[in-house]
Amino acid sequence: MKYDFDEQIDRRNTNSAKFDEMDALFGSDVMHLGVADMDYRSPKPIIEAMQNIVEKGVFGYTIWPENYEELVSQWMKRRYGQETKNEWVVFSPRINMALNMAVETFTNEGDGIVLHTPAYTALQNAVEKYNRVMIESPLVLENGRYKMDFQQLRRNLDEKKVQGVCAKIMLLCNPHNPTGRVWEIEELQQVVDICKEYDLLLISDEIHEDFVKKGHKFVSCLHFQEDLQGRMIVCNSITKTFNVPGVILSNLLIPDQGIRERMKETMDRWGLHNPNIFAAGIMEAAYTQCDEWIEQVNAYLDENYEFLKKYIEKNMPELEVIPSEGTYMAWVQTEKLQISPEELEKFFIEDAKVSVYMGSRYGKHTDSFIRINIATSRSYLQEALERIRAQYYKIAPNNKK
Repeated sequence: MKYDFDEQIDRRNTNSAKFDEMDALFGSDVMHLGVADMDYRSPKPIIEAMQNIVEKGVFGYTIWPENYEELVSQWMKRRYGQETKNEWVVFSPRINMALNMAVETFTNEGDGIVLHTPAYTALQNAVEKYNRVMIESPLVLENGRYKMDFQQLRRNLDEKKVQGVCAKIMLLCNPHNPTGRVWEIEELQQVVDICKEYDLLLISDEIHEDFVKKGHKFVSCLHFQEDLQGRMIVCNSITKTFNVPGVILSNLLIPDQGIRERMKETMDRWGLHNPNIFAAGIMEAAYTQCDEWIEQVNAYLDENYEFLKKYIEKNMPELEVIPSEGTYMAWVQTEKLQISPEELEKFFIEDAKVSVYMGSRYGKHTDSFIRINIATSRSYLQEALERIRAQYYKIAPNNKK
């Protein structure tokens, strides 16, 4: 069937984090392009599966369908050609929770954790909340494309070792949030080589795996599980893919039995047992009946990205849209405006009346960036851009309306 992503759905007054929470922060007259969920109606088979549950009228304790692990494994095989054994699959309510559990399980206070910066806030929080030492691997922006600096990472690891910091984990994000990079197989091989060299457990957040632009290919870190002797935890989820983050569901793919059992023990201590009734109920539909939806939504997102890129190039040329390879976010450099982060945020909220995520959320050196969520209707995106353009003269270097 043909899905309508141009439809504008009023999400206010639904306890929406993207709209109701942001309205409380910034006002209901502000348009929101920050929180990373989509404004699109979820696939019809998923909605029907939820409706079947609602019609029963009983919402009791729930167990996973018997084929849960097989559904995940088959998805990885069909979508990415990645062999995945059923026993590797472990449920976690959210990837953010899994990151915290892994840090708690496999590190001690004062241990080092490698993080490629700029970095998604949940990855930073997993390090800081547990009083671990962040060993930064700053990404380098060259000719509009971010790259990992492996030599610098080795120097940073060696320096921390001299200081008595024992590095235990590398946290990877692929596709990368917020920059939109999709790491190539050669880059991932170097990541794996460093993990082997420094005896690091590799934890890869791959929640954006299904949002990759044409001309690029997603490779899961599971591709290297034999090379790394299973010392990895790969995290993915259908919640981002099919716009159902409210059902709280993610998968951990853990090849090594010892690592897998230790994570399960931590989950048991945390009291994580029964899944959300809707999460269990939509699994079959999501993994077997919704491929058409994800193909259509990716095509629409590509068009949205091109629309935003051309609009900014034409009307706000001082802004630079960093070429994106994956995710449904646009990473935009505002350095040429030569204004402070505080002035930039004030402009968006008070003048343009459009909320975006400020680059300061993602690390020390990205104050001049903004992240824009483009997973909305074309008309909503256009209206937001027109609001920004109408007030742009207030911050443009030539200061002309």
